[in-house]
Amino acid sequence: MRPSTDRSLKPIADGRRWNFVPDPGQMALRPQVSGNTISGLGERAVRRPTPVYWQKPASIAHGRMQEWFEQRPIGESVRAALARRQAVMDTPMPERAETRQRKSPREWSAGVRERALAFDADLVGVTAFRADWVYADRAAPQYPWCIVLGVGQDYAQMRYAPQEPAGTEVLVQYGRILSAARRLSGWIRTQGWDAEPFGSPTPATFPLIPAAIAAGFGELGKHGSIINRIWGANFRLAAVLTDLPLQADRADVFGADEFCRNCRVCEKACPVDAIAPLPQLVRGVERWYVDFDRCQFFFNEHLGCSICTTVCPWSRPGIAPGLLAKMARRSLPVERAGAAGQ
Repeated sequence: MRPSTDRSLKPIADGRRWNFVPDPGQMALRPQVSGNTISGLGERAVRRPTPVYWQKPASIAHGRMQEWFEQRPIGESVRAALARRQAVMDTPMPERAETRQRKSPREWSAGVRERALAFDADLVGVTAFRADWVYADRAAPQYPWCIVLGVGQDYAQMRYAPQEPAGTEVLVQYGRILSAARRLSGWIRTQGWDAEPFGSPTPATFPLIPAAIAAGFGELGKHGSIINRIWGANFRLAAVLTDLPLQADRADVFGADEFCRNCRVCEKACPVDAIAPLPQLVRGVERWYVDFDRCQFFFNEHLGCSICTTVCPWSRPGIAPGLLAKMARRSLPVERAGAAGQ
């Protein structure tokens, strides 16, 4: 894609200042319970997550807000991207072959990586699937392995966040990563093993970020998304659960967490001050956290926002290698524990 030629659109870099007042119609749909309470902000005990959004609306407290978002008027480019994504969902996948092909976990893992990249994924990682990732109101899928896939976004389009070019690009890449996950699942089934794809737009069974971190995609950033050593936070996720015998990748810890403690770029850019300056206690774990209630009003009215992940220094093309080198000179941890997708 190329940068938009619409002169009414301005990139984030132009320094826009937001004086955001939520739409009264949306405000009227707020549930009495805070999304932060549902997420477990401030809780000391470890527990499984509770879904807040992207579910069947009747099943969640914020369901009417989700419906409000889904029913808003959209532009033609967004409509076209949604149609292409739906076409991916409607494409049938093959049934599992009766005879299972036999290879070692190492050989299968290499084959999965090769196929995933051929199916247009940019990042691939494998981790053992954990039942404690699954939302508390769901039965855990009975698969031992999770293959995580990622696709990068066109930064030239994302610079227009939270305007339509960026929202369209997000949907385009969700369609691309969903296609990769479904094609990979289909290939595994033709080998005689079970596989099931997980990704937008189906109601989430488990959050993908913990699995992606375990699979070597990077570290959680202050903006609540993963920072990858190649793509920064400028990518989207999907997953495939399978019983195919695989070999796990290792987490990739390269110093992004420490970098975020000293960087305030996303924090300052957030139009609604939703990004906490320090890690917060969430369900018994201290980690970076974005205030759901503040974020969601702006998110709903701006086609998904994406400001914080786009302004992240790691997301700018060509910047990550320099940041890694700079961190190495400062003696921050930069050991390569398993960079996914390389």
